[in-house]
Amino acid sequence: MAITKGPLNGIRILDMTHMHAGPYGTMLLGDLGAEVIKLESPTGDMMRMGNKEVTIENLYIIGINRNKKSLVLNLKGEYGKKAFYDLVRKSDVVYSNTRAEVPQRQGTDFNTLKKINPGIIRCNISGYGETGPAIGYPSFDIIACGHSGILSISGEPGKAPIIPGGIALADMMGGIVGSMSVLAALVRRKMDGKGVQIETNLLDGLLLLQQVMFQYYFLSGEEPGLQGKRHLFGPGYGIYDTKDSHITMCPDDHDKALKLIGLEWTLSDPRFAKPDNRVKNREELDKYIEDALLEKTTEEWIKLLRDQNDLACGPVLNYEQIFNDPQVLHNKMIIEMELKGEKYNTLGSLFKLSKGNNQDLIEGTFESAPDLGANTDEILKDILCYSDDMIEKIKAENVAYLQTRSEGAQIIRMPSEEEISEQSKE
Repeated sequence: MAITKGPLNGIRILDMTHMHAGPYGTMLLGDLGAEVIKLESPTGDMMRMGNKEVTIENLYIIGINRNKKSLVLNLKGEYGKKAFYDLVRKSDVVYSNTRAEVPQRQGTDFNTLKKINPGIIRCNISGYGETGPAIGYPSFDIIACGHSGILSISGEPGKAPIIPGGIALADMMGGIVGSMSVLAALVRRKMDGKGVQIETNLLDGLLLLQQVMFQYYFLSGEEPGLQGKRHLFGPGYGIYDTKDSHITMCPDDHDKALKLIGLEWTLSDPRFAKPDNRVKNREELDKYIEDALLEKTTEEWIKLLRDQNDLACGPVLNYEQIFNDPQVLHNKMIIEMELKGEKYNTLGSLFKLSKGNNQDLIEGTFESAPDLGANTDEILKDILCYSDDMIEKIKAENVAYLQTRSEGAQIIRMPSEEEISEQSKE
């Protein structure tokens, strides 16, 4: 394990996750120093596209599976299941992202595992929850976005909803909440020594992200609707066009901002003189602000508003600009890694933990994502102390599993929706 002095050093995570939500969550725990063993079926994580190379096809594996070891086990086989249970005895956390009923069918549910290890923490990220009328439904990121209501506020008024931020918001929120819950469970276990069952899901995570919007609905009875480029409650808050591009604004001193952009007259206009009137007449005021901002370039406005007058605003950067941004680079959020002799860039760790005196608590060099089964022998020998004969039996079960599947040992193309749905039931 590369991160040798992180706060989770000494914690072992048995990672049964695949695709996006779960691997993202266990990556965060690995970034904190936990030993993460990525337990894969003989066909591997569904997002593996052949052998691990620095290619666009492997972006999921490379992007969210660093600092992990890969162990291949056939959980349907006698010896594979035994190895899994033996690892549970020596692990702190078992982490998965499947439909609610899958762990019990696999024999990997909390009630089963706590008999083997009373201190085990069992985390599963499902689509809808562990109980209730929707637990059997398949769900992926965009499905959760639709069900949670977040699509109803994402996009321009009068147009179709859009993917929020263009990212897998539900998956990443699920991974973050799952890993936060694991951290809380580790603290609790330190107090009472007992294992914990963690149940989180994509739907609940997205609902909570909309806390303020739902509070507006509960209090007013009105739908927030598609938000577009402006904030529902704050005039002068949003994305505005300038003479040459765009600018983001959230000035904490509205009067000062209005004066600087040439709208001082609004301060004496009854429609805009008081904050509550500005909210009531937000759309009208925003139109004046938008027209005023078209008079200068983004750089000119930022220099006047932010640099000279300390008002919150900023540019809308693309990825190339972010790659060269001084603050992003200073924060070490773009790092260089190496895979099979080939160097590539990726995002760094969120965590900046220190003991003081600028001594970084997260120490070590990130390791690239492992090839399928790259650490199988190492784990079975060094952690479980299995004999060569036992290891060969496990590998024979893996081969037998592959012989029943036409895909082969590794998926070399993007799986279809039907294949993903079928594998998620296993």
